[in-house]
Amino acid sequence: MRLHYQNKGKAMWRNQRGTVAATLAAVLLASGWAAREWAHAQEKAKYLQSVTLNADQIKVQEAMYEGKPTGKLAVYFDGNTPGTRNFVSGRFELRPGAEPHPPHVHPEEEILIVASGQGEIYCDNKTTKVGPGSIMYTGPNVSHGIKNTGTDPLVFYWVKWIGVTPKE
Repeated sequence: MRLHYQNKGKAMWRNQRGTVAATLAAVLLASGWAAREWAHAQEKAKYLQSVTLNADQIKVQEAMYEGKPTGKLAVYFDGNTPGTRNFVSGRFELRPGAEPHPPHVHPEEEILIVASGQGEIYCDNKTTKVGPGSIMYTGPNVSHGIKNTGTDPLVFYWVKWIGVTPKE
């Protein structure tokens, strides 16, 4: 009788050991999956979120250059995206006769779109008269700038970025 119970106990222990092993494997798999999802969420949180913004949601500040007001600046987005670093976009309302700053260079590519007003854009050693609908593209480290030559504010939108290879 004792042998029967011993054998039965061993069989039960083998069954329990199998159940414990299966449970442990399931817990480890679930933990690994949860850790992977958490890491993915953390990576995604480093990027700008997809969103639509209206002008009334954006803080507008007085823009200054060398202590003199040049217009009003509103930054819409500033951060990294899955395909860019240093992604920045905004709107500038440039006072008549003013420029935000003299022509300059930076490592980012840039697009500038004139929404209203009259002015001049200096880009890659060429000055062009611009008005509503004009658009400028400049590559990295190419000298560029804009000046309001009209009597009304010149409003333009701009986007700057450094491209990167997106992660899958």
